[in-house]
Amino acid sequence: MNGQRRFTSLGFMGTAGLALAVGSGLVFASKPQEAAQPLEISTLPVSSAASTANGTPYAAEQPVSLAALPVNDPAPAGGPQQVAFAEDALREDAPVDDPAGAGTGFDEDATSYETFDLDDDGPDKTAELGEEEDWESHTLSSDDRLSSLWEREWDLPLATLYRLLDDDDNAEILNRIRSGQELEWQVDDEGYLTRLRLWGRNGSGHEWVREEDGWDFDRHEIENARETSHLIISAEIDGSISAALSRQTELSPRAAAAIAALMDRHLPVRREARAGDEFTLLVEQETIEGDDTPRNLRLLAFEYNGERIQEEAARNVNDRFYREDGESLLPPFDRRPFSGNYRISSSFDPQRRHPVTGRVAPHHGTDFAMPIGTPIQAPADGRVTRVEHDQYAGRFIVIEHGQGYSTRYLHLDRALVSPGDEVERGDRIALSGNTGRSTGPHLHYEVHVNRQPKDPMRVELPESDALEGEELEQFREIGEVLFAQLENGRSDDQVAMQPFSELAGQ
Repeated sequence: MNGQRRFTSLGFMGTAGLALAVGSGLVFASKPQEAAQPLEISTLPVSSAASTANGTPYAAEQPVSLAALPVNDPAPAGGPQQVAFAEDALREDAPVDDPAGAGTGFDEDATSYETFDLDDDGPDKTAELGEEEDWESHTLSSDDRLSSLWEREWDLPLATLYRLLDDDDNAEILNRIRSGQELEWQVDDEGYLTRLRLWGRNGSGHEWVREEDGWDFDRHEIENARETSHLIISAEIDGSISAALSRQTELSPRAAAAIAALMDRHLPVRREARAGDEFTLLVEQETIEGDDTPRNLRLLAFEYNGERIQEEAARNVNDRFYREDGESLLPPFDRRPFSGNYRISSSFDPQRRHPVTGRVAPHHGTDFAMPIGTPIQAPADGRVTRVEHDQYAGRFIVIEHGQGYSTRYLHLDRALVSPGDEVERGDRIALSGNTGRSTGPHLHYEVHVNRQPKDPMRVELPESDALEGEELEQFREIGEVLFAQLENGRSDDQVAMQPFSELAGQ
């Protein structure tokens, strides 16, 4: 914010508090108790207070929403500028009532309280290298509030933030964050934070790493600057894509496996690849100064010339791939996988607690209360990869849509598709039911992006088949550089170009 006034504000939460100085203001944050797993802190009412001349606060009459850790603008010539507090963003629109469901006898609060572990397809080789899509990142602006970003935008447990702030040195570092700084983080399969980086403008910063067998974090300084390089890789398939990449002498076995996984993610060719097919890739890799081992890998563009597939595409600012004319390789998505309106009986909540055990039982999808036999439709084009039955999830379906997007449908009464089937947007794929362990008839619907569950009602989804207007013009400027590198670069060459983040103006 650009206001010139200084604010002095105090907030109180419970009896144990942690004070964080922000300019001349203070924020008190509830200190989490020791627990076997992160505590749930989803709604934290605090009392607004005004300071007297000697700093003693008066209690406010009405509680207000938490607004912790405002990001500071770079200090102007006259000294540090205080950023005022802001209210948390409003939650998503309330779900629509289902008039057709009235009187049918099904439970409109139907849900399930088990954690469904359906990921048995083996490890993601890109994650072993910390591929760029395994790291999330955000560049701070003066309007940001770390607590709001943390919980609402990044889907991270707020309790983890308070666990970090429980350390005075951590609180001091996070209290000094400025607009323009970059935050990067990684999470585990359950959505809990494992690593956090805060980068300064000089290439140094701090990194927090969660203990292997606990929930506390070790902090260390990152002194070495990150280096970005670009590589052209050309190969001919003789057996498989992985085998073709493994023969590239400039790639380590782990890097070759990671790039093969990237190709399959962004251009699913696993079933269509044939011996003699040729491909050329433009890859960006990040290393730490003095260490040639790639820390992050990013596929920027590719050209594939094969018996069954001829394709050329480049990455856009939204990290999706588009053909030269702006046509997307990822199909548009519908927000809900059915026709009509059905009430949301249980929302996405990675910190939801089991009503009986009291333990955290993450809810990685959105539940819609609907009568048994309601038709379920594919929200986008894709390929069915699993149709199975689980004691908790009941009969379920998994569909891969490409570029890291997949969807899941649980507690089904009947599947109308089989593994390997290609489906189009709007196709009927199943009938809803009440199989497995649930409290009543409903559809449990999940959206995963790069193997991480996201809130189906809030995750950014492709909305059109092609870019238009200013978005198309921006992509053409980026694509011109990337496609030219593909055309002119020679295999195994290092190419000179600016990092993708700078090219895309990020």
